[in-house]
Amino acid sequence: MIYKKSAGDRLFDTVVYVLSIIVIIVTLYPLIYTFSMTISDPIQAARGNVLLLPKGFSLTALRTVLNDKSIFRYYGNTIWFTVVGTVLGIFVTCLAAYPLSRREFYYRAHVTRFIMVTMFFSGGMIPTFIVVTRFLHLYNSRWSVVLSSLTTAWYIMVARSFFASIPDEIVESARIDGASEFRTFLQIMMPVSKPILAVLALYFAVAHWNSYFSAMLYISDKNLQPLALYIRSVVLQNSMANFADTSARITAAQILSNLQIKYAVIVISVLPMMCVYPFISGNLEKGLMIGSIKG
Repeated sequence: MIYKKSAGDRLFDTVVYVLSIIVIIVTLYPLIYTFSMTISDPIQAARGNVLLLPKGFSLTALRTVLNDKSIFRYYGNTIWFTVVGTVLGIFVTCLAAYPLSRREFYYRAHVTRFIMVTMFFSGGMIPTFIVVTRFLHLYNSRWSVVLSSLTTAWYIMVARSFFASIPDEIVESARIDGASEFRTFLQIMMPVSKPILAVLALYFAVAHWNSYFSAMLYISDKNLQPLALYIRSVVLQNSMANFADTSARITAAQILSNLQIKYAVIVISVLPMMCVYPFISGNLEKGLMIGSIKG
């Protein structure tokens, strides 16, 4: 039996396709434009002739950024924040979500309400700053950034929904074999939770990679600051003065590429996340469907 779409269905499909194309264009245009500005001829970029595709070709802006030795230090700090923050964030989130997904946990409703309150109310920036700096004594420490954003209530609720969808028979069979709750969590639940782990890994990694506000509050030592804070200074100041190693030997081409420098820094910063995404996209699609299908 061949189903023939009505005029309303065809109109709906057309609207969906048009909106999808618009979303794709709006999403890709900034990426293409940023990359084009980075590798275009400095004169063409300074004149504003670059609209989408590159005009001419020049790597002056990229060389200027990469010649600044401090950028690799910022890169190393960002990698540390991202790796440590993501691993600890996933572990703490799952450690909180697993017991909340078990029906036999008597206080799970009360604890869930307590956690959800933090989604609407918080202590605020100043009390948090006092706790981190005066009570925990973590000012100018990498741990101040990691611990202050270790997890969120929303991530715990998402992980809780996934753990609740896993059949109870798996947990019961582990208990029959004599496994403790912690061993069941580590060796049974975590290996079968790759979709939600991929989602959480992406959320945490992107958040830590792009985060600059926490570092701006808690870290004044430039040797410990992340790449995002460096990008912020370059984009706001838009000056060759950011590059101490090259300021003494600035050429005419580098002066013209001053506008391109902020685009070059952005390209260098987003490439790692763009390279990581394809490896987790398969599990990411499954994790994003959590809660959409019942039964």
